[in-house]
Amino acid sequence: MNEPAIIFENVRAPMSGNVHSLDVDLRIASGECIACVGPSRSGKSLLIELAAGLVAPESGRVVVLGQDWNERSDDALSSVRLRVGTVLQQPGLLSNMTLFNNVLLPLRYHRGTLSDRHREQAVMAQLERLGLVPMRDRFPAELNQGEARRAAIARALILDPDILLLDDPLAGLDADMVLALQGYIEEYRTRRSLTVVAALRASSPFLQVADRLVVLREGRVEADGIRAAVLDAIPVELKRYVE
Repeated sequence: MNEPAIIFENVRAPMSGNVHSLDVDLRIASGECIACVGPSRSGKSLLIELAAGLVAPESGRVVVLGQDWNERSDDALSSVRLRVGTVLQQPGLLSNMTLFNNVLLPLRYHRGTLSDRHREQAVMAQLERLGLVPMRDRFPAELNQGEARRAAIARALILDPDILLLDDPLAGLDADMVLALQGYIEEYRTRRSLTVVAALRASSPFLQVADRLVVLREGRVEADGIRAAVLDAIPVELKRYVE
């Protein structure tokens, strides 16, 4: 593996509505795919938000692509954000735009030199890979949970980021779509280096994509490693999140 894409260095951050704080020390190499699993309120979503620079730690450092989120100029901050695609639990699609235009939006803002034809081709390629072409002209209110989730993933990937952060990416997806998303991310990673960090609510075939599993409980890392090693290391009550 290459140099770390994300470093959580002695990070401590309060978890909303929880007596526990997230307390982690992790390094995620460039090109790695990490699945974060564990019970509800274990800190998985907060880990994604910290990596995305959406919240700041109480102490410690979160270093992304070589820079500390808290020690960047506005220009450096904007530059790094363009290299990080983030999909939170709420997809965040703009309600007054069609699915197509939601995915197109980052290209309009950040790839102004591209022609309209090339931007449309890029968007349609993403929609086709994620099975969204029939929904291209629908508005977010007309999408089901799984369709909105896939649209948000398409938008997060449209700028070809170096890092993809996913919080509960499988919500609302049926078994076939989980496998399709798994295959899409595997195929994407064969074409270019992509660091993926996904917070998962339950065990799923998506775990097979991961190079490492990080098991969280009450804000602490219970185990970190390949799936077989993690299964041997965790107590029985956590195995259902990994098996």
